[in-house]
Amino acid sequence: MSPGGTITGTSFLPGAPTASSSSCPPPSFEEHEEEPEVIKEWRARRDAQRAHRDETSTEKKAETIKEAQQAIDDFYDNYNDKKEKNIAQTRREAEEFLNSRDDTTAGGTSWERIAKLVDLSGKGMKGGATGTGKERFRELLLSLRKDENAPGATGY
Repeated sequence: MSPGGTITGTSFLPGAPTASSSSCPPPSFEEHEEEPEVIKEWRARRDAQRAHRDETSTEKKAETIKEAQQAIDDFYDNYNDKKEKNIAQTRREAEEFLNSRDDTTAGGTSWERIAKLVDLSGKGMKGGATGTGKERFRELLLSLRKDENAPGATGY
């Protein structure tokens, strides 16, 4: 090993020329030499293609941003419409509930008011087939509602 850090022409220092790179220097043009015409044309085509790609990319980006903004606007329009419809629906249901509540507390006998609150159709969540306790309860309420002399029929 020589004092410069090379072994038989190979250097271990970074950036130092090696045996293979020192024999073939890269081609370079001196300041007074011009590039060949082929390279000039290639650079011009490359620059034109880059400019075209950049322009296309910018247009696509602008279009994507425009579409995204439109999608966001549509989403919020739809959201606000649904929100307003739900608010209106809730108000209608609240008014209907209050009106029906007032109807059940006014007029008629106690059994008539109770019959308005209870589902007597038998088609509720758990029905009430013939012979069940619910069927008998419905029959009892219907008979009490029709009977003017039933206990509690006079009012509160």
